[in-house]
Amino acid sequence: MYVIAGIVERAGERLYNASVLIAPTGELLLRHRKINELDIAHDLYSMGDSLHVAETALGTIGIPICADLFSASLALGHSLARMGAQLLLSPSAWAMPADHDNAAQPYGDPWLTAYREMARLYDVTVVGVSNVGWMTAGPWEGWKCIGCSLAVAPGGEVLLHAPYGVEAEELFVIEVEPREPIGRGTTFAGALRERGYDGP
Repeated sequence: MYVIAGIVERAGERLYNASVLIAPTGELLLRHRKINELDIAHDLYSMGDSLHVAETALGTIGIPICADLFSASLALGHSLARMGAQLLLSPSAWAMPADHDNAAQPYGDPWLTAYREMARLYDVTVVGVSNVGWMTAGPWEGWKCIGCSLAVAPGGEVLLHAPYGVEAEELFVIEVEPREPIGRGTTFAGALRERGYDGP
Protein backbone atom coordinates (compact mmCIF):
# COMPACT_ATOMS: atom_id res chain seq x y z
CA MET A 1 0.00 0.00 0.00
CA TYR A 2 0.92 3.65 -0.29
CA VAL A 3 1.30 5.67 2.91
CA ILE A 4 0.93 9.42 3.36
CA ALA A 5 1.95 10.84 6.72
CA GLY A 6 2.46 14.20 8.36
CA ILE A 7 5.85 14.47 10.07
CA VAL A 8 8.23 16.95 11.64
CA GLU A 9 11.29 17.00 9.38
CA ARG A 10 14.72 18.20 10.51
CA ALA A 11 16.97 19.58 7.76
CA GLY A 12 20.18 20.89 9.28
CA GLU A 13 19.19 23.57 11.79
CA ARG A 14 15.65 23.90 10.41
CA LEU A 15 12.40 22.12 11.24
CA TYR A 16 9.61 21.72 8.71
CA ASN A 17 5.99 20.77 9.02
CA ALA A 18 6.16 18.14 6.29
CA SER A 19 4.20 15.40 4.59
CA VAL A 20 5.57 12.35 2.80
CA LEU A 21 4.27 9.84 0.27
CA ILE A 22 5.82 6.38 0.56
CA ALA A 23 5.40 3.69 -2.10
CA PRO A 24 4.64 0.00 -1.45
CA THR A 25 8.35 -0.65 -2.02
CA GLY A 26 9.26 1.70 0.85
CA GLU A 27 10.58 4.33 -1.58
CA LEU A 28 9.99 7.98 -0.68
CA LEU A 29 8.06 9.26 -3.70
CA LEU A 30 7.22 12.75 -2.53
CA ARG A 31 7.92 15.20 0.28
CA HIS A 32 6.07 18.46 0.81
CA ARG A 33 7.03 21.19 3.28
CA LYS A 34 4.07 23.28 4.40
CA ILE A 35 3.95 26.70 2.76
CA ASN A 36 0.93 28.38 4.38
CA GLU A 37 2.29 28.02 7.92
CA LEU A 38 0.07 29.46 10.65
CA ASP A 39 1.46 32.52 12.45
CA ILE A 40 1.35 30.62 15.75
CA ALA A 41 3.99 28.24 14.35
CA HIS A 42 6.36 30.72 12.65
CA ASP A 43 8.86 30.42 15.50
CA LEU A 44 8.73 26.64 15.26
CA TYR A 45 8.79 25.74 11.55
CA SER A 46 10.53 27.06 8.47
CA MET A 47 8.32 27.60 5.42
CA GLY A 48 8.39 25.34 2.41
CA ASP A 49 9.18 26.81 -0.97
CA SER A 50 8.06 24.31 -3.64
CA LEU A 51 5.18 22.20 -4.88
CA HIS A 52 5.41 18.76 -6.46
CA VAL A 53 3.18 15.88 -7.53
CA ALA A 54 3.95 12.19 -7.93
CA GLU A 55 2.61 9.84 -10.58
CA THR A 56 1.56 6.54 -9.02
CA ALA A 57 -0.48 3.47 -9.94
CA LEU A 58 -3.35 5.12 -8.07
CA GLY A 59 -3.17 8.36 -10.05
CA THR A 60 -1.20 11.58 -9.75
CA ILE A 61 -1.00 12.70 -6.13
CA GLY A 62 -0.30 15.99 -4.37
CA ILE A 63 0.18 16.12 -0.58
CA PRO A 64 -0.50 19.67 0.69
CA ILE A 65 -0.67 20.11 4.46
CA CYS A 66 -3.70 21.42 6.36
CA ALA A 67 -3.78 25.23 5.88
CA ASP A 68 -2.17 24.91 2.45
CA LEU A 69 -5.79 24.31 1.35
CA PHE A 70 -7.41 27.17 3.26
CA SER A 71 -9.83 29.11 1.06
CA ALA A 72 -7.47 32.10 1.30
CA SER A 73 -4.53 30.00 0.07
CA LEU A 74 -6.21 27.88 -2.60
CA ALA A 75 -3.64 29.13 -5.11
CA LEU A 76 -1.54 26.24 -3.82
CA GLY A 77 -4.30 23.75 -4.57
CA HIS A 78 -4.85 25.33 -7.99
CA SER A 79 -1.15 24.95 -8.74
CA LEU A 80 -1.11 21.27 -7.74
CA ALA A 81 -4.19 20.58 -9.88
CA ARG A 82 -2.59 22.37 -12.83
CA MET A 83 0.48 20.17 -12.31
CA GLY A 84 -1.76 17.18 -12.95
CA ALA A 85 -2.83 16.12 -9.45
CA GLN A 86 -5.90 13.90 -9.49
CA LEU A 87 -5.81 13.33 -5.72
CA LEU A 88 -5.03 16.00 -3.11
CA LEU A 89 -4.36 14.11 0.12
CA SER A 90 -3.77 16.41 3.07
CA PRO A 91 -2.47 15.45 6.53
CA SER A 92 -4.08 17.91 8.94
CA ALA A 93 -4.39 18.80 12.62
CA TRP A 94 -7.72 20.54 13.06
CA ALA A 95 -7.62 22.05 16.53
CA MET A 96 -10.07 24.09 18.57
CA PRO A 97 -9.97 25.75 22.01
CA ALA A 98 -10.86 23.44 24.89
CA ASP A 99 -14.25 25.11 25.42
CA HIS A 100 -15.39 24.93 21.80
CA ASP A 101 -19.00 23.72 21.63
CA ASN A 102 -19.56 21.90 18.35
CA ALA A 103 -23.34 21.83 18.81
CA ALA A 104 -23.41 25.64 18.97
CA GLN A 105 -20.72 26.21 16.34
CA PRO A 106 -20.35 23.17 14.06
CA TYR A 107 -16.80 22.69 12.83
CA GLY A 108 -15.80 22.30 9.21
CA ASP A 109 -17.62 24.70 6.88
CA PRO A 110 -14.47 26.55 5.71
CA TRP A 111 -12.79 23.25 4.80
CA LEU A 112 -15.91 21.98 3.07
CA THR A 113 -16.13 25.18 1.01
CA ALA A 114 -12.47 25.02 -0.07
CA TYR A 115 -12.45 21.29 -0.79
CA ARG A 116 -15.66 21.42 -2.80
CA GLU A 117 -14.34 24.34 -4.85
CA MET A 118 -11.20 22.40 -5.80
CA ALA A 119 -13.20 19.25 -6.54
CA ARG A 120 -15.75 21.13 -8.64
CA LEU A 121 -13.27 23.12 -10.68
CA TYR A 122 -10.68 20.44 -11.40
CA ASP A 123 -12.47 17.08 -10.97
CA VAL A 124 -9.97 16.16 -8.24
CA THR A 125 -10.61 14.14 -5.10
CA VAL A 126 -9.67 16.10 -1.97
CA VAL A 127 -9.11 14.36 1.37
CA GLY A 128 -8.06 15.94 4.67
CA VAL A 129 -7.34 13.59 7.57
CA SER A 130 -7.11 15.08 11.07
CA ASN A 131 -5.92 13.56 14.30
CA VAL A 132 -7.80 13.59 17.61
CA GLY A 133 -6.75 14.21 21.22
CA TRP A 134 -5.50 16.95 23.52
CA MET A 135 -2.49 19.13 22.69
CA THR A 136 -0.21 18.73 25.72
CA ALA A 137 2.70 21.02 24.79
CA GLY A 138 3.77 23.76 22.42
CA PRO A 139 1.94 26.91 21.32
CA TRP A 140 -1.43 25.11 21.20
CA GLU A 141 -1.16 23.51 24.63
CA GLY A 142 -4.64 22.97 26.06
CA TRP A 143 -6.37 22.96 22.65
CA LYS A 144 -8.07 19.85 21.30
CA CYS A 145 -7.66 18.11 17.96
CA ILE A 146 -11.15 17.16 16.93
CA GLY A 147 -11.06 14.83 13.91
CA CYS A 148 -13.77 15.75 11.38
CA SER A 149 -11.69 14.21 8.56
CA LEU A 150 -13.23 15.10 5.21
CA ALA A 151 -13.27 13.56 1.73
CA VAL A 152 -14.80 15.23 -1.32
CA ALA A 153 -15.18 13.58 -4.74
CA PRO A 154 -14.79 15.18 -8.17
CA GLY A 155 -17.72 17.50 -8.72
CA GLY A 156 -18.02 18.34 -5.02
CA GLU A 157 -19.90 15.35 -3.58
CA VAL A 158 -18.98 14.72 0.07
CA LEU A 159 -17.77 11.13 0.42
CA LEU A 160 -17.03 11.31 4.14
CA HIS A 161 -17.32 13.79 6.99
CA ALA A 162 -15.98 12.00 10.06
CA PRO A 163 -17.20 12.64 13.62
CA TYR A 164 -16.06 15.51 15.84
CA GLY A 165 -14.33 15.01 19.17
CA VAL A 166 -11.10 14.44 21.06
CA GLU A 167 -11.99 10.76 21.35
CA ALA A 168 -13.50 10.34 17.87
CA GLU A 169 -10.69 8.04 16.74
CA GLU A 170 -12.00 5.77 14.01
CA LEU A 171 -10.83 4.17 10.77
CA PHE A 172 -12.81 4.84 7.60
CA VAL A 173 -12.35 3.31 4.17
CA ILE A 174 -13.61 5.05 1.05
CA GLU A 175 -13.32 4.23 -2.64
CA VAL A 176 -12.27 6.93 -5.06
CA GLU A 177 -11.93 7.00 -8.82
CA PRO A 178 -9.34 9.51 -10.04
CA ARG A 179 -10.42 11.38 -13.16
CA GLU A 180 -8.27 12.62 -15.99
CA PRO A 181 -7.18 16.26 -15.59
CA ILE A 182 -9.58 18.75 -17.18
CA GLY A 183 -6.75 20.40 -19.09
CA ARG A 184 -3.05 20.67 -19.64
CA GLY A 185 -0.99 23.83 -19.61
CA THR A 186 -2.83 26.72 -21.25
CA THR A 187 -5.96 24.63 -21.90
CA PHE A 188 -6.86 24.84 -18.21
CA ALA A 189 -7.94 28.47 -18.62
CA GLY A 190 -10.78 27.68 -21.02
CA ALA A 191 -11.94 24.64 -19.06
CA LEU A 192 -12.06 26.66 -15.85
CA ARG A 193 -13.96 29.52 -17.50
CA GLU A 194 -16.60 27.01 -18.58
CA ARG A 195 -16.98 26.09 -14.89
CA GLY A 196 -17.46 29.70 -13.83
CA TYR A 197 -13.94 30.41 -12.57
CA ASP A 198 -12.78 33.97 -13.28
CA GLY A 199 -9.49 33.97 -11.39
CA PRO A 200 -5.95 33.82 -12.78
